[in-house]
Amino acid sequence: MVKIRLGLVGPKDSVQIIEKMGRFFPEFELISFYYERTEETHDILNAYKNRVDLWLFSGQAPYAYAIHNNLLTEEEAFFPPLHGSSLLGTLMEIFHKQKQASFFTLDTIDTEEIEAVKESYTLDDVSFITYPYTGYKSSDEIIQFHIEESRKNPGTIALTCIRNVYNELKAHGIPVYRITASEFDIKETLKYLRERTNAAWYRNHQLAILGVETVEGSDSREEYYSYRRKYKELELKRLLLRYAEEVKGAYLQMGDGMFLIFTTRGEMESHAVPFFLIEEAKLQAKLPVRVAVGYGKSVMDAEEHVHQALQQGRRAKETVIISVDENNEATEHFSEAASLTYSAQRHDTEWAAEKVKGKISPGAVSKIFSYAQYHQQLEVTSRDIARWLTSTERNARRILHELEQAGLAKAVGEEQEVRRGRPRKVFALQF
Repeated sequence: MVKIRLGLVGPKDSVQIIEKMGRFFPEFELISFYYERTEETHDILNAYKNRVDLWLFSGQAPYAYAIHNNLLTEEEAFFPPLHGSSLLGTLMEIFHKQKQASFFTLDTIDTEEIEAVKESYTLDDVSFITYPYTGYKSSDEIIQFHIEESRKNPGTIALTCIRNVYNELKAHGIPVYRITASEFDIKETLKYLRERTNAAWYRNHQLAILGVETVEGSDSREEYYSYRRKYKELELKRLLLRYAEEVKGAYLQMGDGMFLIFTTRGEMESHAVPFFLIEEAKLQAKLPVRVAVGYGKSVMDAEEHVHQALQQGRRAKETVIISVDENNEATEHFSEAASLTYSAQRHDTEWAAEKVKGKISPGAVSKIFSYAQYHQQLEVTSRDIARWLTSTERNARRILHELEQAGLAKAVGEEQEVRRGRPRKVFALQF
């Protein structure tokens, strides 16, 4: 596997601790960037962003600064969290040097973490005035907090997680100690990054198959086998070959009107959902097509899933691209709306599927559940269910009846038809 370039950002002393622990992880190529002030993070990332795969910051301050200023996303940036062990280690150092220390100001660390340390180690006589925060806070604000509290109580000892704050408080003559992430926390963070990158690598290299099939209309049999039809298919092949080249894939025709493109999941997901194939096939080749994607750990799995996705797509009444992954989860991608995911194996609907086992398929239960969440609609009629499952209203009424019998739906009223006819029952889903 190719080494992951891991950018380390922070004060020199903090980054050197990470470098020391990084020697145990040969999967990473460590690239270190030292700074004096948190704000220097901006220039570092702008200059070296393209040379690094992931970024590990020495603490919350530079991490939050990068996220706050949209320099990185949360998928690209990490930092070792400060747990109670880091605070406890610093307190032990203080108690060793100053026996009477009992009043502290503390920034960054969450109040719950502090209370947990006090409770675990019987530190009831130790008082903390805290300045916890999420996101980014400038050093000046944090420095001012410590200075003001020190003026109120001259015996206060400041505890800070930020080196610049530590240096400024020291310059003001305020007794101050710096809390840094423990070697254990750094090692655990590096382990997490290793597992995460390994999982991402295998996911990106998973097999993906894009399936395209022509949608047959009312053309006569003669038209289907005519030269005119062959010319249309040649235009479609040209379009698919261009896309196969774009996603670094292999193109294969499986028969009349069926085409497959083999590539990787990483390539597929790095490009937009290919609705343009449907549009360009209609405009250039004059052929309506259906597009679906299958993912799998083997060729057999991926091919089975792409055919499963195409089969579901044949029942859809709107333009949709369906993908089915290795967990048998189906995702419906819409051109002008958010995607919708459902599966026969969803854990959050297993209990519901068990109640109607043998009467309604688990996939139908999961799909109803997902559509209800997607539309934020818990009151439904047979027309809604028929539309969601692309089935007849008669079948939808049967499904609602079974859900009602199982306690998963409750009749709450009726909806009168605009035209004459029997009113439809309205059911409240009990998911």
